[in-house]
Amino acid sequence: MSESNKDDDVHSKNVSSEKSQRSQSPESLVESGVVSESTKDLDATGSDEEDVKDVGNYVFCAFMMFGFGSLLPWNMFLNIAFDYYTMFKLREESGHANWFASNFQNAMTICAQIPSLGFSVLNIFIAMKGDLTRRMGTCLLIVQSMVFVTVLFIYIDTSSWIPVFFVVTLISIIVLNASNGLFQNSLFGLASPFPFKYTNAVIIGQNFCGTAVTALAMLTKAASDDIQMRANLFFGLSSVAVIVCYILLKVLKKLNFYRKFGELKPSLNSVEGEESSTWSNIREAFSKSKMQFLNIFLLFFVTLALFPNVCMYVTDAKMGEKHDFVVSEKYFMDVVVFLNFNLFAFIGSLMANWVRFPGPNTIWIPVVARFWFMFYFPAANYNPMDFARSYPVLFGSTWLFVFNICIFALTSGYLSSLIMMYAPRSHEDPKIQRMAGMIASFSLIFGIVAGLCFSWQIRLFITGYA
Repeated sequence: MSESNKDDDVHSKNVSSEKSQRSQSPESLVESGVVSESTKDLDATGSDEEDVKDVGNYVFCAFMMFGFGSLLPWNMFLNIAFDYYTMFKLREESGHANWFASNFQNAMTICAQIPSLGFSVLNIFIAMKGDLTRRMGTCLLIVQSMVFVTVLFIYIDTSSWIPVFFVVTLISIIVLNASNGLFQNSLFGLASPFPFKYTNAVIIGQNFCGTAVTALAMLTKAASDDIQMRANLFFGLSSVAVIVCYILLKVLKKLNFYRKFGELKPSLNSVEGEESSTWSNIREAFSKSKMQFLNIFLLFFVTLALFPNVCMYVTDAKMGEKHDFVVSEKYFMDVVVFLNFNLFAFIGSLMANWVRFPGPNTIWIPVVARFWFMFYFPAANYNPMDFARSYPVLFGSTWLFVFNICIFALTSGYLSSLIMMYAPRSHEDPKIQRMAGMIASFSLIFGIVAGLCFSWQIRLFITGYA
């Protein structure tokens, strides 16, 4: 029997034990000392809640939409950044690249994640106070306002004040992703007490978001060369998705299945008015889940060190040579890098719904094995824009690059889903499960920030230029 199946069996036994306890009459529970007289009425209605199901998978679909909608504005930025900012908005009127255009990609990704990291830490310490959905709704309103600012600048000529526009854009990205980080951290905490697949629903939605945005990028590029029209469409759709998520938050709280898992109730063993401290919850979450926190950090460190800042500059031919691949040069980055990565990451996260191998105690092995990609991608035809390589290309095959990026993405989606499901399930108390989910989300973002910072060092090492 695999370790994951053992984990499910333990969880099933806990659930069946709880059901058998609830099946007793309130009077017998009072007599046996399990509950007090004051909680008798609460338990009398609790037995009916055991039969509540997610009819129509409405809650599952809502979590998937939250994952999709929370990442849509950032994915739109990520996919259109090269064409819109690097090649259009931040270029001189002569069309020549400047420092702002050459460094925007790295600056954008780092500025996006550092505030997200900070707010996810803050959210852990205020996790037990207040309604998480209310906090998430406020975050969505802030994201919506930043999307509006971005759309406004599409129609403003910024060519005479590029440095100012560069700074304003980075500030808007910081605010957007700080809110987004708080939203995602709260979302993983909210999903943690639910069954396995509901945490995975968030990751499925996030990975599907990347696939959908990449497909949209290719379709709009084929339909029109008007980059302003494409940017308007991208951010307009982002605004619609944020509005849908905000409405779903209001609807979700009315569903019985959500209330069963999402609204934390006092433990039967807790004394009225007694509340465990945040620090004690953090210590308890770390006691059993610390290896999963390390696993999710290492997984996303490798992923974000290479994607997108390294992978997007891997080309079919060496610098100065002619492009000769089945995918044209115009769509090479879109298809081979972004579509491949997002599609296979999405497939990997879907697989985790049915296949759960390796188990919690051995999942570190494939996580560590992914460090192979840290050597491979920089040693492939990695040719960062406007910079020459200081080291020779060791892996020139484009088909080998396609294969590696597929495996790279598949393992990223699959392993991240498993780890984010394993981390909360090391605990039985829903409050500790929620805390473990939020710390796992922080570890994920910490891995992203560390990886993005390291991607800059990879470019520096390969090219010798900062």
